[in-house]
Amino acid sequence: MKIIDAVYRDNSSQRTPCVIVVDGSTSMEEGNAIFHLNEALQAFERALKEDDEASVRVQVKMIRMGGHDEATALGDWTDAIDFRAPHVEANGSTPMGKAIDMAMGEIQAQKEVYKRNGIPYTRPWLFVFSDGSPTDEDVWRDVAARCRQAQEDKRFVLFAVAVGANARVDALRAFCGPDRPVLSSDSLKFKEMFLWLAASLAATSRSQPGQQVALPSPANWLTVAT
Repeated sequence: MKIIDAVYRDNSSQRTPCVIVVDGSTSMEEGNAIFHLNEALQAFERALKEDDEASVRVQVKMIRMGGHDEATALGDWTDAIDFRAPHVEANGSTPMGKAIDMAMGEIQAQKEVYKRNGIPYTRPWLFVFSDGSPTDEDVWRDVAARCRQAQEDKRFVLFAVAVGANARVDALRAFCGPDRPVLSSDSLKFKEMFLWLAASLAATSRSQPGQQVALPSPANWLTVAT
């Protein structure tokens, strides 16, 4: 198949796509969580670039939820070798439904790009974390139902992380598939969380599509939320 998009002409390797939905709401100022997040994103960038295979096989797109109930893409899909960690600001609300809806759309669109260019890919990842509660009451429950169905249809793998004591675990759980628990962490462990994500994406990028992958243990940064 002829490669159409110029970005894939020099690198037609298999890809592992990952959308990261970050919480940029005002509450992330508490406990200096936003500082720890931005520090962790820098570590995530370095870890992916230091892995020769992950650097050319993992693709990342970041979405921030915050502002006036806004979901905002923080850049385009980017191979890890070219990824630059954005600086996330803390202000506004937590439009979780809008952000995850955007993420699902980005995943589907990127899969079509791969197919158009004959690029093999592993199942996409959607990684989302929040320290609060969805503020887009008009949409988030509908998005959550569609998100669960998409996971049942094996369109992507979702990891949801509740950060701190005020995170609304039941809302995050509504987005998860039946065999995927909500994880729990705190802002002081953001670096460990994103280093785990980088290592897990690196392991997945070395696998064949559909192959089961043994992921690194996340025991140093999380518990299962209750």
